[in-house]
Amino acid sequence: MSNEVNALSIIETVDIDNISTTMNKIAQMQLVVQKTLKEGHDFGEVPGTNKPTLLKPGGEKICMLFGLNPEYDFLQIVEDYDKEFFSYNIRCTLYRNGQPVAQGVGSCNSKEKKYRFINVDAIPSTYVGPSEEITDKYGRTKYKINNPDICSLVNTILKMAKKRAFIDAVLQVASLSEVFTQDLEDMGDLLQQENENSVMTLEQATAIKLNFGKYKGLKLGDLVKQDPQYCDWLYSKNEKTDPVIKKALGIILDEITKAKEKKTDAMFDKLKEEKTENEIKEEEEYQDPFKE
Repeated sequence: MSNEVNALSIIETVDIDNISTTMNKIAQMQLVVQKTLKEGHDFGEVPGTNKPTLLKPGGEKICMLFGLNPEYDFLQIVEDYDKEFFSYNIRCTLYRNGQPVAQGVGSCNSKEKKYRFINVDAIPSTYVGPSEEITDKYGRTKYKINNPDICSLVNTILKMAKKRAFIDAVLQVASLSEVFTQDLEDMGDLLQQENENSVMTLEQATAIKLNFGKYKGLKLGDLVKQDPQYCDWLYSKNEKTDPVIKKALGIILDEITKAKEKKTDAMFDKLKEEKTENEIKEEEEYQDPFKE
């Protein structure tokens, strides 16, 4: 009975007009945020999800718009270098003019798949442990093995926990969780890391398969021959091109350019040789009319 009385008392003290005004302001703020943030940099569209995922640059821009300052507290820390296990649980509080506005929590640990395992082109001869042969989304054969250097990722794991807490807090500002999600907020980092750190040969680049569109399943080496204009569009004009595919196309197109330049140089060299041979022949055939 006391709970019912308390609930009724809360409803009776609510100013309906004030709530309506607040809801309108929230909607306006959400609209401003959507217009300000840039797709691909501040947030990302992920196929199969009904809301875009908010990225760290977008969260930082939202804090600047609303004058918010994030502060962090450790809720739990585990750092075991002997067992190579690291775990962080962090709380992020957003302040405005010294007053707390929103809070979020985030955690990350070394047992997560993206840190615990790595994919390699070939199993190292010195590796001892389980392995699994897999085919990635680009059609490449890889081998999943335990990460032999998990300790070097301690700072990365810590930063990921901090970022997750930050995004969680930002999404509570102006009910932005209605507009964005954070479930895949680290996907951009993973793609960028694979794009920057992995070494790709020409053979590997040509073997990568498209995983979308009308040429889905076709190797890039065949696509370049079949539709070079489409390849050029994917590489230089489409901002949403998968970074791994874009890197592979860059390697292939660069090799094609070098081959064309080499062919052109060879043609010039051949023309020079032919010219020299013709000049020698003309000199041999030339008869001096004044020679006795």
